[in-house]
Amino acid sequence: MMKTILITNDPDIAKDAQAAGVTRIMVDLESMGKKERQASRQTFISTHVADDVAKIRAVLMQAELIVRINPIHAGSKKEIDRAVKDGADIIMLPMIKQLSQFEDFLKILDGRAKPLPLVETAYSMAHLSDIVFHHEVDEVYFGLNDLHLSLGLDFLFEPLALGLIDWMAEMAKTCGRSFGFGGMAVIGSGELPAERILGEHVRMGSSCVILSSRFGKDIDITQEKGRRERLTKAVAAIQSEWKRLYERTPQQMQADASETFAIIRTLADKLRSK
Repeated sequence: MMKTILITNDPDIAKDAQAAGVTRIMVDLESMGKKERQASRQTFISTHVADDVAKIRAVLMQAELIVRINPIHAGSKKEIDRAVKDGADIIMLPMIKQLSQFEDFLKILDGRAKPLPLVETAYSMAHLSDIVFHHEVDEVYFGLNDLHLSLGLDFLFEPLALGLIDWMAEMAKTCGRSFGFGGMAVIGSGELPAERILGEHVRMGSSCVILSSRFGKDIDITQEKGRRERLTKAVAAIQSEWKRLYERTPQQMQADASETFAIIRTLADKLRSK
């Protein structure tokens, strides 16, 4: 099964998502510099706060709790200590711009929760081997929002069409690390259709995907009435499509990838022509 991550600080939504089969809930504390970096993009900017971690922890029984912290800064120890104390299973570190930041993160964490480095800068991509081969890391996530901006690209999924995600995936698999990347909407939805994104996850051997803000809009996640049923249907559709895509031959997977890359290039060209 594909592990799915839903970003929320609402305990009721978290409970319904867990019951629907979502495997991970993320409280997103990252705020430092994010609004400025993504000012020209219509991307999700979190308003979550430290108090949300304990509230979400209290309702989770099966799903794992991920806390995305801020990039390493003067208050990182306090932030990490609080997230661990309040029950985080996994701590995600964004915006790695120096290996010393990654080492500081691991030192502060000290094995108290699972580290999940978020590779989303040109620097962290260039130094991927130093990250994925570290003995304390067994999973890595490739963040496409900031990565495509860091690389000076125009469209979120261009790193996929350029083969960069393939390269990073192979490096992760070489040292036995699991990985995930990007985000996806409900099956049948999305500017780049969700099933095409999922097809690339299957082809490369990814084990995890974030359910995007578009996913939440697709199922009207803020509306309580019928929410659990809508979530259950949407998550089941992802797992069903994953199984179908997994049964393709290698030749079919490559043919589908070529079509997906062509769609990405077309969407990127449209953005550049504006």
